[in-house]
Amino acid sequence: MNRRATDAQHEGRLDYIDGLRAVAVLLVMLFHARVHMPRVPLGHFYLEGTHGVDLFFVLSGFCLSMPTLKKLRDSGGVHFDLVSFAAKRFLRIFPPYAVAVILFAGVGTYALQHGVALPQGMRQHFVFSDVLAELFFFDRMNEHINQSFWSLALEFRWYIFFPVALAIWAARPRALIALIFAAVVASELTRASSTDVGVLPAFLLGIVAAQIRLQNHFAAFFGPVLAVGGTFLGLVLEHGYHFPIQTNFGWHVVAFALVVMAGGSRWLQRLLSQQWLVTIGTSSYSIYLVHEPIISATDAHFAPMLGADTTMVVAMGLGLAGGLLMAALIEQPITDRRVVAAFVAASDPLIRRAFAAIGIPDSFALGAGSSAAAADARDRKSVV
Repeated sequence: MNRRATDAQHEGRLDYIDGLRAVAVLLVMLFHARVHMPRVPLGHFYLEGTHGVDLFFVLSGFCLSMPTLKKLRDSGGVHFDLVSFAAKRFLRIFPPYAVAVILFAGVGTYALQHGVALPQGMRQHFVFSDVLAELFFFDRMNEHINQSFWSLALEFRWYIFFPVALAIWAARPRALIALIFAAVVASELTRASSTDVGVLPAFLLGIVAAQIRLQNHFAAFFGPVLAVGGTFLGLVLEHGYHFPIQTNFGWHVVAFALVVMAGGSRWLQRLLSQQWLVTIGTSSYSIYLVHEPIISATDAHFAPMLGADTTMVVAMGLGLAGGLLMAALIEQPITDRRVVAAFVAASDPLIRRAFAAIGIPDSFALGAGSSAAAADARDRKSVV
């Protein structure tokens, strides 16, 4: 690992994870740059770019669980602060998202009032209630002002379930593994099938990947086998009966394998820690929030003049530029450590009162202090 990656690790941030975020968002952008190209076949290679979202989901589980699992490894026990977690997650996801919703709602409304058709990456018609539903993550109809917003509601609901999943893993890892397979079965073979259930394994696998990384576990050496097997499974499931959306467990396994392989390979970490990838990765959330309308509008207007391939390059460049600008103006200022600390402190009393009103504890213990602490440690070692 290079010195910069090592320094970042000491600061609690892994550069190669930002590199993986960059890979994820670039894959999604590649998919959208092709899928919105007029009169050009999508092609299977570009189609698989949609699974960059699967990688985002695995990385979410990885990054959320890593700090707590590290404390659990080092001290044998930790109190998970639900209040701080809720405040940090709200600040991290909602302000950039709200700005993007309002931005595209405003631009879209102005365009519609002047008879300008909206690009394919946006909902073609919407009213004020649709904007409010978007802001509150109400997605029952799965129609979005920016079509990429579909995954944000899932991410938000994952934050609600994450403390439960982490507690299950800390207490009984095998139970979490069983939950992963139960979610796959429920999604694929029962009437419980839904996008939320179908993508849950990807988030949960992120927790497992974090544990493997912390233990430097030999399971990382099986990453290539998992990647090949997952690819085969993913392609079989696609060919068999459904469009390759994010509920395809085969691609969850591929994303998991990639995260695990990167954690156990110094050369892969060096590759993913290149500055241009880290820059894109640290701004990947903002890029994701704004890229699709930009790309789809660019495709529609420039493809007839420039051709498909050149237009794809231009569209992705503009999408990256828009996302980097969004990150510089909105995302980076609110993720400054001083801003985060101030927000957590200011929101603490309000969140505690809200939790108390509905019977949610403000924290819970993991590891030492539980009656099964010794068995827990043995269980984690035997599972991963």
